[in-house]
Amino acid sequence: MKKLFLFLVLLGYSITSAQVQKPLLDYDYARFNYDENSSFLEIYYSFAEYLLRPTNIDGVQFVKGYLKINIKNVSDDSLIVDREYKFKSVASDSLTNGKNKSLIGTLAFVVPFGDYTCIITGGDESSSLKYEDKFSFHVSKAKTPSFFLSDIQLASSIKQGSVDPNSVFYKNSYEVIPNPSTVYGEGLPVVFFYSELYDLNKDVQSEYLKVDQLLLDVRNNPVIKKSKLIGRKNPSIVEAGALNISKIPSGTYTLALVLTDSVQNLSLASSKKIFIYNPSIPQPLAQSFSDNDYIASEFASMGDEELDEVFEVSKYLAKKTEIQQWSGIIDLESKRNFLFTFWKGRDQEPSTPLNEYKRDYFKRVELANAQFSTFQKRGYKTDRGRVYLLYGEPSEIERYPNQIDSKPYEIWQYNSLEGGVQFVFADLTGFSDYLLLHSTLRGELRDDNWQRKVVSN
Repeated sequence: MKKLFLFLVLLGYSITSAQVQKPLLDYDYARFNYDENSSFLEIYYSFAEYLLRPTNIDGVQFVKGYLKINIKNVSDDSLIVDREYKFKSVASDSLTNGKNKSLIGTLAFVVPFGDYTCIITGGDESSSLKYEDKFSFHVSKAKTPSFFLSDIQLASSIKQGSVDPNSVFYKNSYEVIPNPSTVYGEGLPVVFFYSELYDLNKDVQSEYLKVDQLLLDVRNNPVIKKSKLIGRKNPSIVEAGALNISKIPSGTYTLALVLTDSVQNLSLASSKKIFIYNPSIPQPLAQSFSDNDYIASEFASMGDEELDEVFEVSKYLAKKTEIQQWSGIIDLESKRNFLFTFWKGRDQEPSTPLNEYKRDYFKRVELANAQFSTFQKRGYKTDRGRVYLLYGEPSEIERYPNQIDSKPYEIWQYNSLEGGVQFVFADLTGFSDYLLLHSTLRGELRDDNWQRKVVSN
């Protein structure tokens, strides 16, 4: 594994001041055209500086960390990128009051056409804190007879003219500061974005192409729309823009660029999800996928406490942005609408009148409460309850309730997850509250020496 030094920029804005705690690492990525056989992959990342433990070096406080990138070709399991980067930065004057500060950077790789998985790991060199995630992506040659678009890069600012061409964020005469969190709103009221349009002068049958910049809500209704015409003399151009979302209510939205040739009746689009956090902007009255569906749903008649409990039970499925959105909702009708939309969006069979996924999930809640409740916790709040709600019934459970030389523990096996994974729970206190000690599932707590914790004294 190659070890390199990262160049990061410390940026601050107040968007996170009223939100839940940030993760150590945020990341995003975008794919751009490169040549006949490869694409250009950019990975954008940001470390939450206040989560990094400062280290005193010669009287100066520093934060130090690392970023690992592992990209594997799915077809032959070969590694095309295996790198570890180190960084060191002078700590802000007040980390306790600096929760809006992030260390931001970008990496770029030339990737041959194919299907890939990428494991990204970020950690603090001065503590055991780390974050790891995995995503899949595909790169291929454009399949259209004429023009095509790159992915959208989200940014916290974009400047053109009088910019430093040596900046790590410089490209095509622009300085594009990425926003890996994909969160906008209070403190960051403008969505900046960068994209590239290719082969505009190929198979030309119309003098102009139409570009639509759209911000779509969860029902794919446009809440912002800008349109313009572009010429086709140049083979490729940059499409950089900005949308003011300061008056848009909190929620999940889709930013879309649509490129249209009306003569050929051809439209191509590139899109990216964003989250808007504007707690001071009231939520609109409930207008869901169908007003009749909403009125007929159980959520339309729920009270405030019942709604809070339903979300608490559902929170294991929620994205970080949805948890942030819920924390900003204060009125009853908006809570009802949020939960209706939350579960409607997770309906895996929308053609049927029943949301089978929601039904099965709440059946698991009942079973978790019946089987795993303790004196102090309802079953769904326990570690076993959480795992059961997220991943369902285990393929196999090994129970060791009365071992002479160990405390009670269980090993749950899931054969269908990542080729087979385990969860190990143990009753360390003697009150039947089995805590998760170890799992081989990526993203869960891992401790290969878990046996030491269950040995009886």
